[in-house]
Amino acid sequence: MAPQIRHRLDYHRGSVNSAIFDASGSYIFTGGQDKTIRLVNSTTGDLIQTYLGHGWGVQGIAVSKDSNSLASCGGTDRAVYLWDVSQAQLTRKLTGHSQHVDCVAISDNGSIIVGGSFDKTVRVWDTRSSNSPQALLQSLDESKDGISSLVLTQTEIIASSIDGHVRTYDIRTGRVLIESFGGQPVVCVRIVGGGKCLLVSSMDGSIQLVDRADGKAMAAFSGHICQSYRIQCDANDSLVASGSEDGLVYVWDVLRGDESGSAKYRLGGHSGIHRHVVHETSLPKPYRIVHQEEDGDDAEDADDMSWVNRGHEEKAKRRIRLKLTVDDRNQIQEVECG
Repeated sequence: MAPQIRHRLDYHRGSVNSAIFDASGSYIFTGGQDKTIRLVNSTTGDLIQTYLGHGWGVQGIAVSKDSNSLASCGGTDRAVYLWDVSQAQLTRKLTGHSQHVDCVAISDNGSIIVGGSFDKTVRVWDTRSSNSPQALLQSLDESKDGISSLVLTQTEIIASSIDGHVRTYDIRTGRVLIESFGGQPVVCVRIVGGGKCLLVSSMDGSIQLVDRADGKAMAAFSGHICQSYRIQCDANDSLVASGSEDGLVYVWDVLRGDESGSAKYRLGGHSGIHRHVVHETSLPKPYRIVHQEEDGDDAEDADDMSWVNRGHEEKAKRRIRLKLTVDDRNQIQEVECG
């Protein structure tokens, strides 16, 4: 049975580019093409607060574990914004990127902010620093193309890139610890398996479970379509989910090995076992334009978009985001796609 829609939130004017829960799950932060961030009660669906200050559409948002600090990025602002959540006030504007900032991450206590940009760099700011107004700590420039996704842990920064690589950095030194893959553009990376694995989605229509220790693939998931859209994936300890260009959400059971359902899951294997699809949820096929001004004209020229120069113009302009929620019996409760 398809999950039921609990709330339909229509507080934005235009496309909604990002939506995340806070650590408690009690609140939802959404970022829209209307240049606003909205804070919503996830239980009632009521609008609590609106954050104003962006000059362009909001592309990415991240909230600290204590829910006191919010980081956001978007459009031609070419900056990361830091907000006081309770006061709905912009506290800092972190600059340094030369092109669109498309993804952002924040530490548990809100002191470290990371931005990923079309300028091929990952920039790290320490908001506790008093040495400079911008507090730029590091600039990581190993990528050969735009940064598509970021994960921040207490000791590492994990960045995926359209150049086909996932790079894990030591947050203290900025040194690359592991560089994996090297093929199709990587569009999404997530930490799963109790922090021991990465879930990596690429534009060749594959999702791979990767051992963080050595960067090797342990399993692969297929059946969905990912060729023209930047599609996000998500997982818990037993389910993997992804959006798809055919308008479906695919969910695989990692405890089942093949189409017959026999248990052939091998955690240490590197054979790329295809997992059985256990759910397909019919959803509309949403997309959003990430390089568009309010009047509909393209905001940037080709020189300002590394993906365009690599022939990925249409792929760079569309994204599907996915959030899957399951209960303690692994029954799907909510699917958000937008």
